[in-house]
Amino acid sequence: MDAVDWSRITDSRAYSSELARAAVDALRRPRSAEHAARAVADLRYAVSNDHAGTLYPAAVPATTLFLKVIADLPGPARGEALDALLDWWGRFVADPECETYDDPERGPVDVREGIAERIRMATGMLRRVAEDPSAGGHHRPAAKELLRNIETGWDHTGI
Repeated sequence: MDAVDWSRITDSRAYSSELARAAVDALRRPRSAEHAARAVADLRYAVSNDHAGTLYPAAVPATTLFLKVIADLPGPARGEALDALLDWWGRFVADPECETYDDPERGPVDVREGIAERIRMATGMLRRVAEDPSAGGHHRPAAKELLRNIETGWDHTGI
């Protein structure tokens, strides 16, 4: 979680690196399962605009954190992370002001492709989560839907 310099990410005026950093800090040391879920939601809203259906470049590294939460935090935080990725997949577009994320390892990448690639690379983990009965298994349908979306591709909804 410490590897991302949230303030270095060039984003639209709506992106808040301060909110992103605060959410990541809260995820690092959550006081409760609900606190962790709130931190995931706060990170989501720091790196995307639900009302406009847009993603900021910071959504790419946030995806990595969401996948870590999905892998490691059964319960409400896992559900929030799955919901964010499901909402984004095929429905959101990159913010017109900033359609590229400057990946430190690969250089510039399209925001949607950067997110989709990170999710595709986590397919094995998502399969394990889709079969994990912990926390009542409430996360299983969402994990299975995300896996179906990976097979179909980002543009399956026609956006």
